[in-house]
Amino acid sequence: MAYGSAAAREMFQFYGRSRTDLARETVVGHGGTHLLVEMWESPFSTLADASVIRAILARLRDIVDLPARGEGPDVHVYQFNPYGVSGSATNQLANILIHTWPENLYAAIDIFARDREGAYRILDALKGEMNPGHLNVLELQRGQLMEMEDT
Repeated sequence: MAYGSAAAREMFQFYGRSRTDLARETVVGHGGTHLLVEMWESPFSTLADASVIRAILARLRDIVDLPARGEGPDVHVYQFNPYGVSGSATNQLANILIHTWPENLYAAIDIFARDREGAYRILDALKGEMNPGHLNVLELQRGQLMEMEDT
């Protein structure tokens, strides 16, 4: 079925609302917060070592107020050669991705959290652990890009 066909358009209608309206109603305000973070001037030793990044991500368990079931984040890290790390921590409340360039004393971090407060708690914890000289943060709400779309 072609996307532009009448049948496709009908399939994407629900009680007179378009798929865009339905997506906007579903996602905006309910999809969580996404922080795009750039950390500068963190210590080389922190950024270069996968075991350090793994430990930082694992400690986020106490930061995101996980349920009493004891479900910690699922942590994965990859050590680049000669240095640099990509790491992720995921659970039902948040997803954190870290990519480091130790030679530039730089880390790019994505934080997806269920709510704004949780995203900033994670950011504060990461700032304390990674000790950047300065950082930049861009905040998006899930579904916000749809608001900017022309189509």
